[in-house]
Amino acid sequence: MKELKILAILVVIVLIGYWGIEPYAHSVMHGEIKKPDYAYSDLKVSAPTGGDATKGKELFTANCASCHGLKNDGINPGMDKNTAITSFNVVPPDLSNIAAIVDHKFLAAFIKNPQEATKNPKFAMPPMAQLSDEDVANIIAYLSSVAKKDLTGKEIVVEACGRCHSVKYQKIEAETPKDNLKAYLGKIPPDLSVMGKAKELEYLESFINNPQNGLPGTSMPRLGLTKEATEKTVAYLDQIADPHRDQRNRLGIWVLGYLLVMAGLTFAWKKKIWKNVH
Repeated sequence: MKELKILAILVVIVLIGYWGIEPYAHSVMHGEIKKPDYAYSDLKVSAPTGGDATKGKELFTANCASCHGLKNDGINPGMDKNTAITSFNVVPPDLSNIAAIVDHKFLAAFIKNPQEATKNPKFAMPPMAQLSDEDVANIIAYLSSVAKKDLTGKEIVVEACGRCHSVKYQKIEAETPKDNLKAYLGKIPPDLSVMGKAKELEYLESFINNPQNGLPGTSMPRLGLTKEATEKTVAYLDQIADPHRDQRNRLGIWVLGYLLVMAGLTFAWKKKIWKNVH
């Protein structure tokens, strides 16, 4: 009985350490994680509605296609990749699925003023102040009409992160060369292969929603992802960082059961051996 009491005390101490000390230490070291703002409430625009996709295509061709392609509709960018890298130090993204993963209110604000929307004063794209609110609504209606629905987490990571970040364990290489990224952002963005292990998922969600939340002063721009796209991104990063977790958890139950059985047998054997002594 004395041994059982000692075991119970040890179990309580371990549980306090696991659920009490670690979270407390984390909160002291990393501070409070800010909640994501999927309404992008700092942007003083409204989500556009009722746009004309046909007019939007004309506007896109006239104002955006010199740098951006739209593979879903067979539109190639007017500027080749090498010229774009030389000009901007970063590859302008293909916009085929942008309207499926980026909040439309954010997208409207971004088209008018990318630096303000992304919270990055050095963001390479110039403001499109010549476009009216109706023009912006038409462009977004067009982008929505060609965007693929229900993108996977991997597809979203490639679309939203792949210009700057590699995910080498998944054989995803950043589109922009490292030297250009360093010139554009001041440093080479980290590989995302094990980011889901290195950071808390709550932190990742907050950081993706607004990088300034987790790393004030970072040159990473705000992406404007929707809640669904952000959650799929975080889930994908979590899954690829530890692809054998489910298998390990299933095996862990059998291991715990084995240890409990062996502990019971050992305790019974010990009582039998020492019963005449006590």
